[in-house]
Amino acid sequence: MSPRQAIECFHLVFLRALTARVEEKALTCLKGGANLRFFMKSIRYSEDMDFDVAVIAKATLAKKVDVLLGAPLVVKPLAAMGLELHDASKPKQTETTQRWKAGIRIRETGEVIRTRLEFSRRQAIIGGAFEAMESSIATSYGMPPFPAMHYPADRAIVQKIHALSDRAEPQPRDVFDLQHLFTVTPSAPRLSLLEMAWLPRAIENAMRVSFDDYVAKVVAYMDPEQAEAFASRGAWEAMQAGVVERLESFAQ
Repeated sequence: MSPRQAIECFHLVFLRALTARVEEKALTCLKGGANLRFFMKSIRYSEDMDFDVAVIAKATLAKKVDVLLGAPLVVKPLAAMGLELHDASKPKQTETTQRWKAGIRIRETGEVIRTRLEFSRRQAIIGGAFEAMESSIATSYGMPPFPAMHYPADRAIVQKIHALSDRAEPQPRDVFDLQHLFTVTPSAPRLSLLEMAWLPRAIENAMRVSFDDYVAKVVAYMDPEQAEAFASRGAWEAMQAGVVERLESFAQ
């Protein structure tokens, strides 16, 4: 198992454990790269896993995640795949953001890979859907696909536009993810006036991302069997131009 696969396996196991109780399914909502990977067949592995959370009190969520990280529901499936939780910490626990860092050890090699779980507090989960994930990724690890609360493509596009406009340093993954989302969702989402205001900065930042950053931060995290088709400068420039064109069309 590669380091990328070990992290992905942990993410899947944790997500299944987190959403195992049906009555709590609407309290957390998966977003970001893991959402695109598990529900929309993105070829980009996600380093971390991000959620929105509502209703659950800070102390309650902290206890729930702490318990899950040591629970048989997480530990046993990892062990069956030759993995174990090496260490875990919770360096940020505020009223708006709760973050855990974890090291996953591959028993065969002894290598420890780092990942992060982050929960951002919202007043409510808006636009989320409780749906079954794409089957191919889960079954590749010998796990049956399962349903979880996540943001569908239209809301994911809005979130990615916000991320692209809001970061001090633009990230190539936002451009790549938008290109993927535009492919799986031909129709444009309806943007509010606030969301429309993000477009100029998002377009500017999309054009600022360099090819070298894209190779280091996106191509390196792709499924190796498919990375070659996306690794050239020409592929990047076409993707970048396509995303900018789509973003500009939203403002028309």
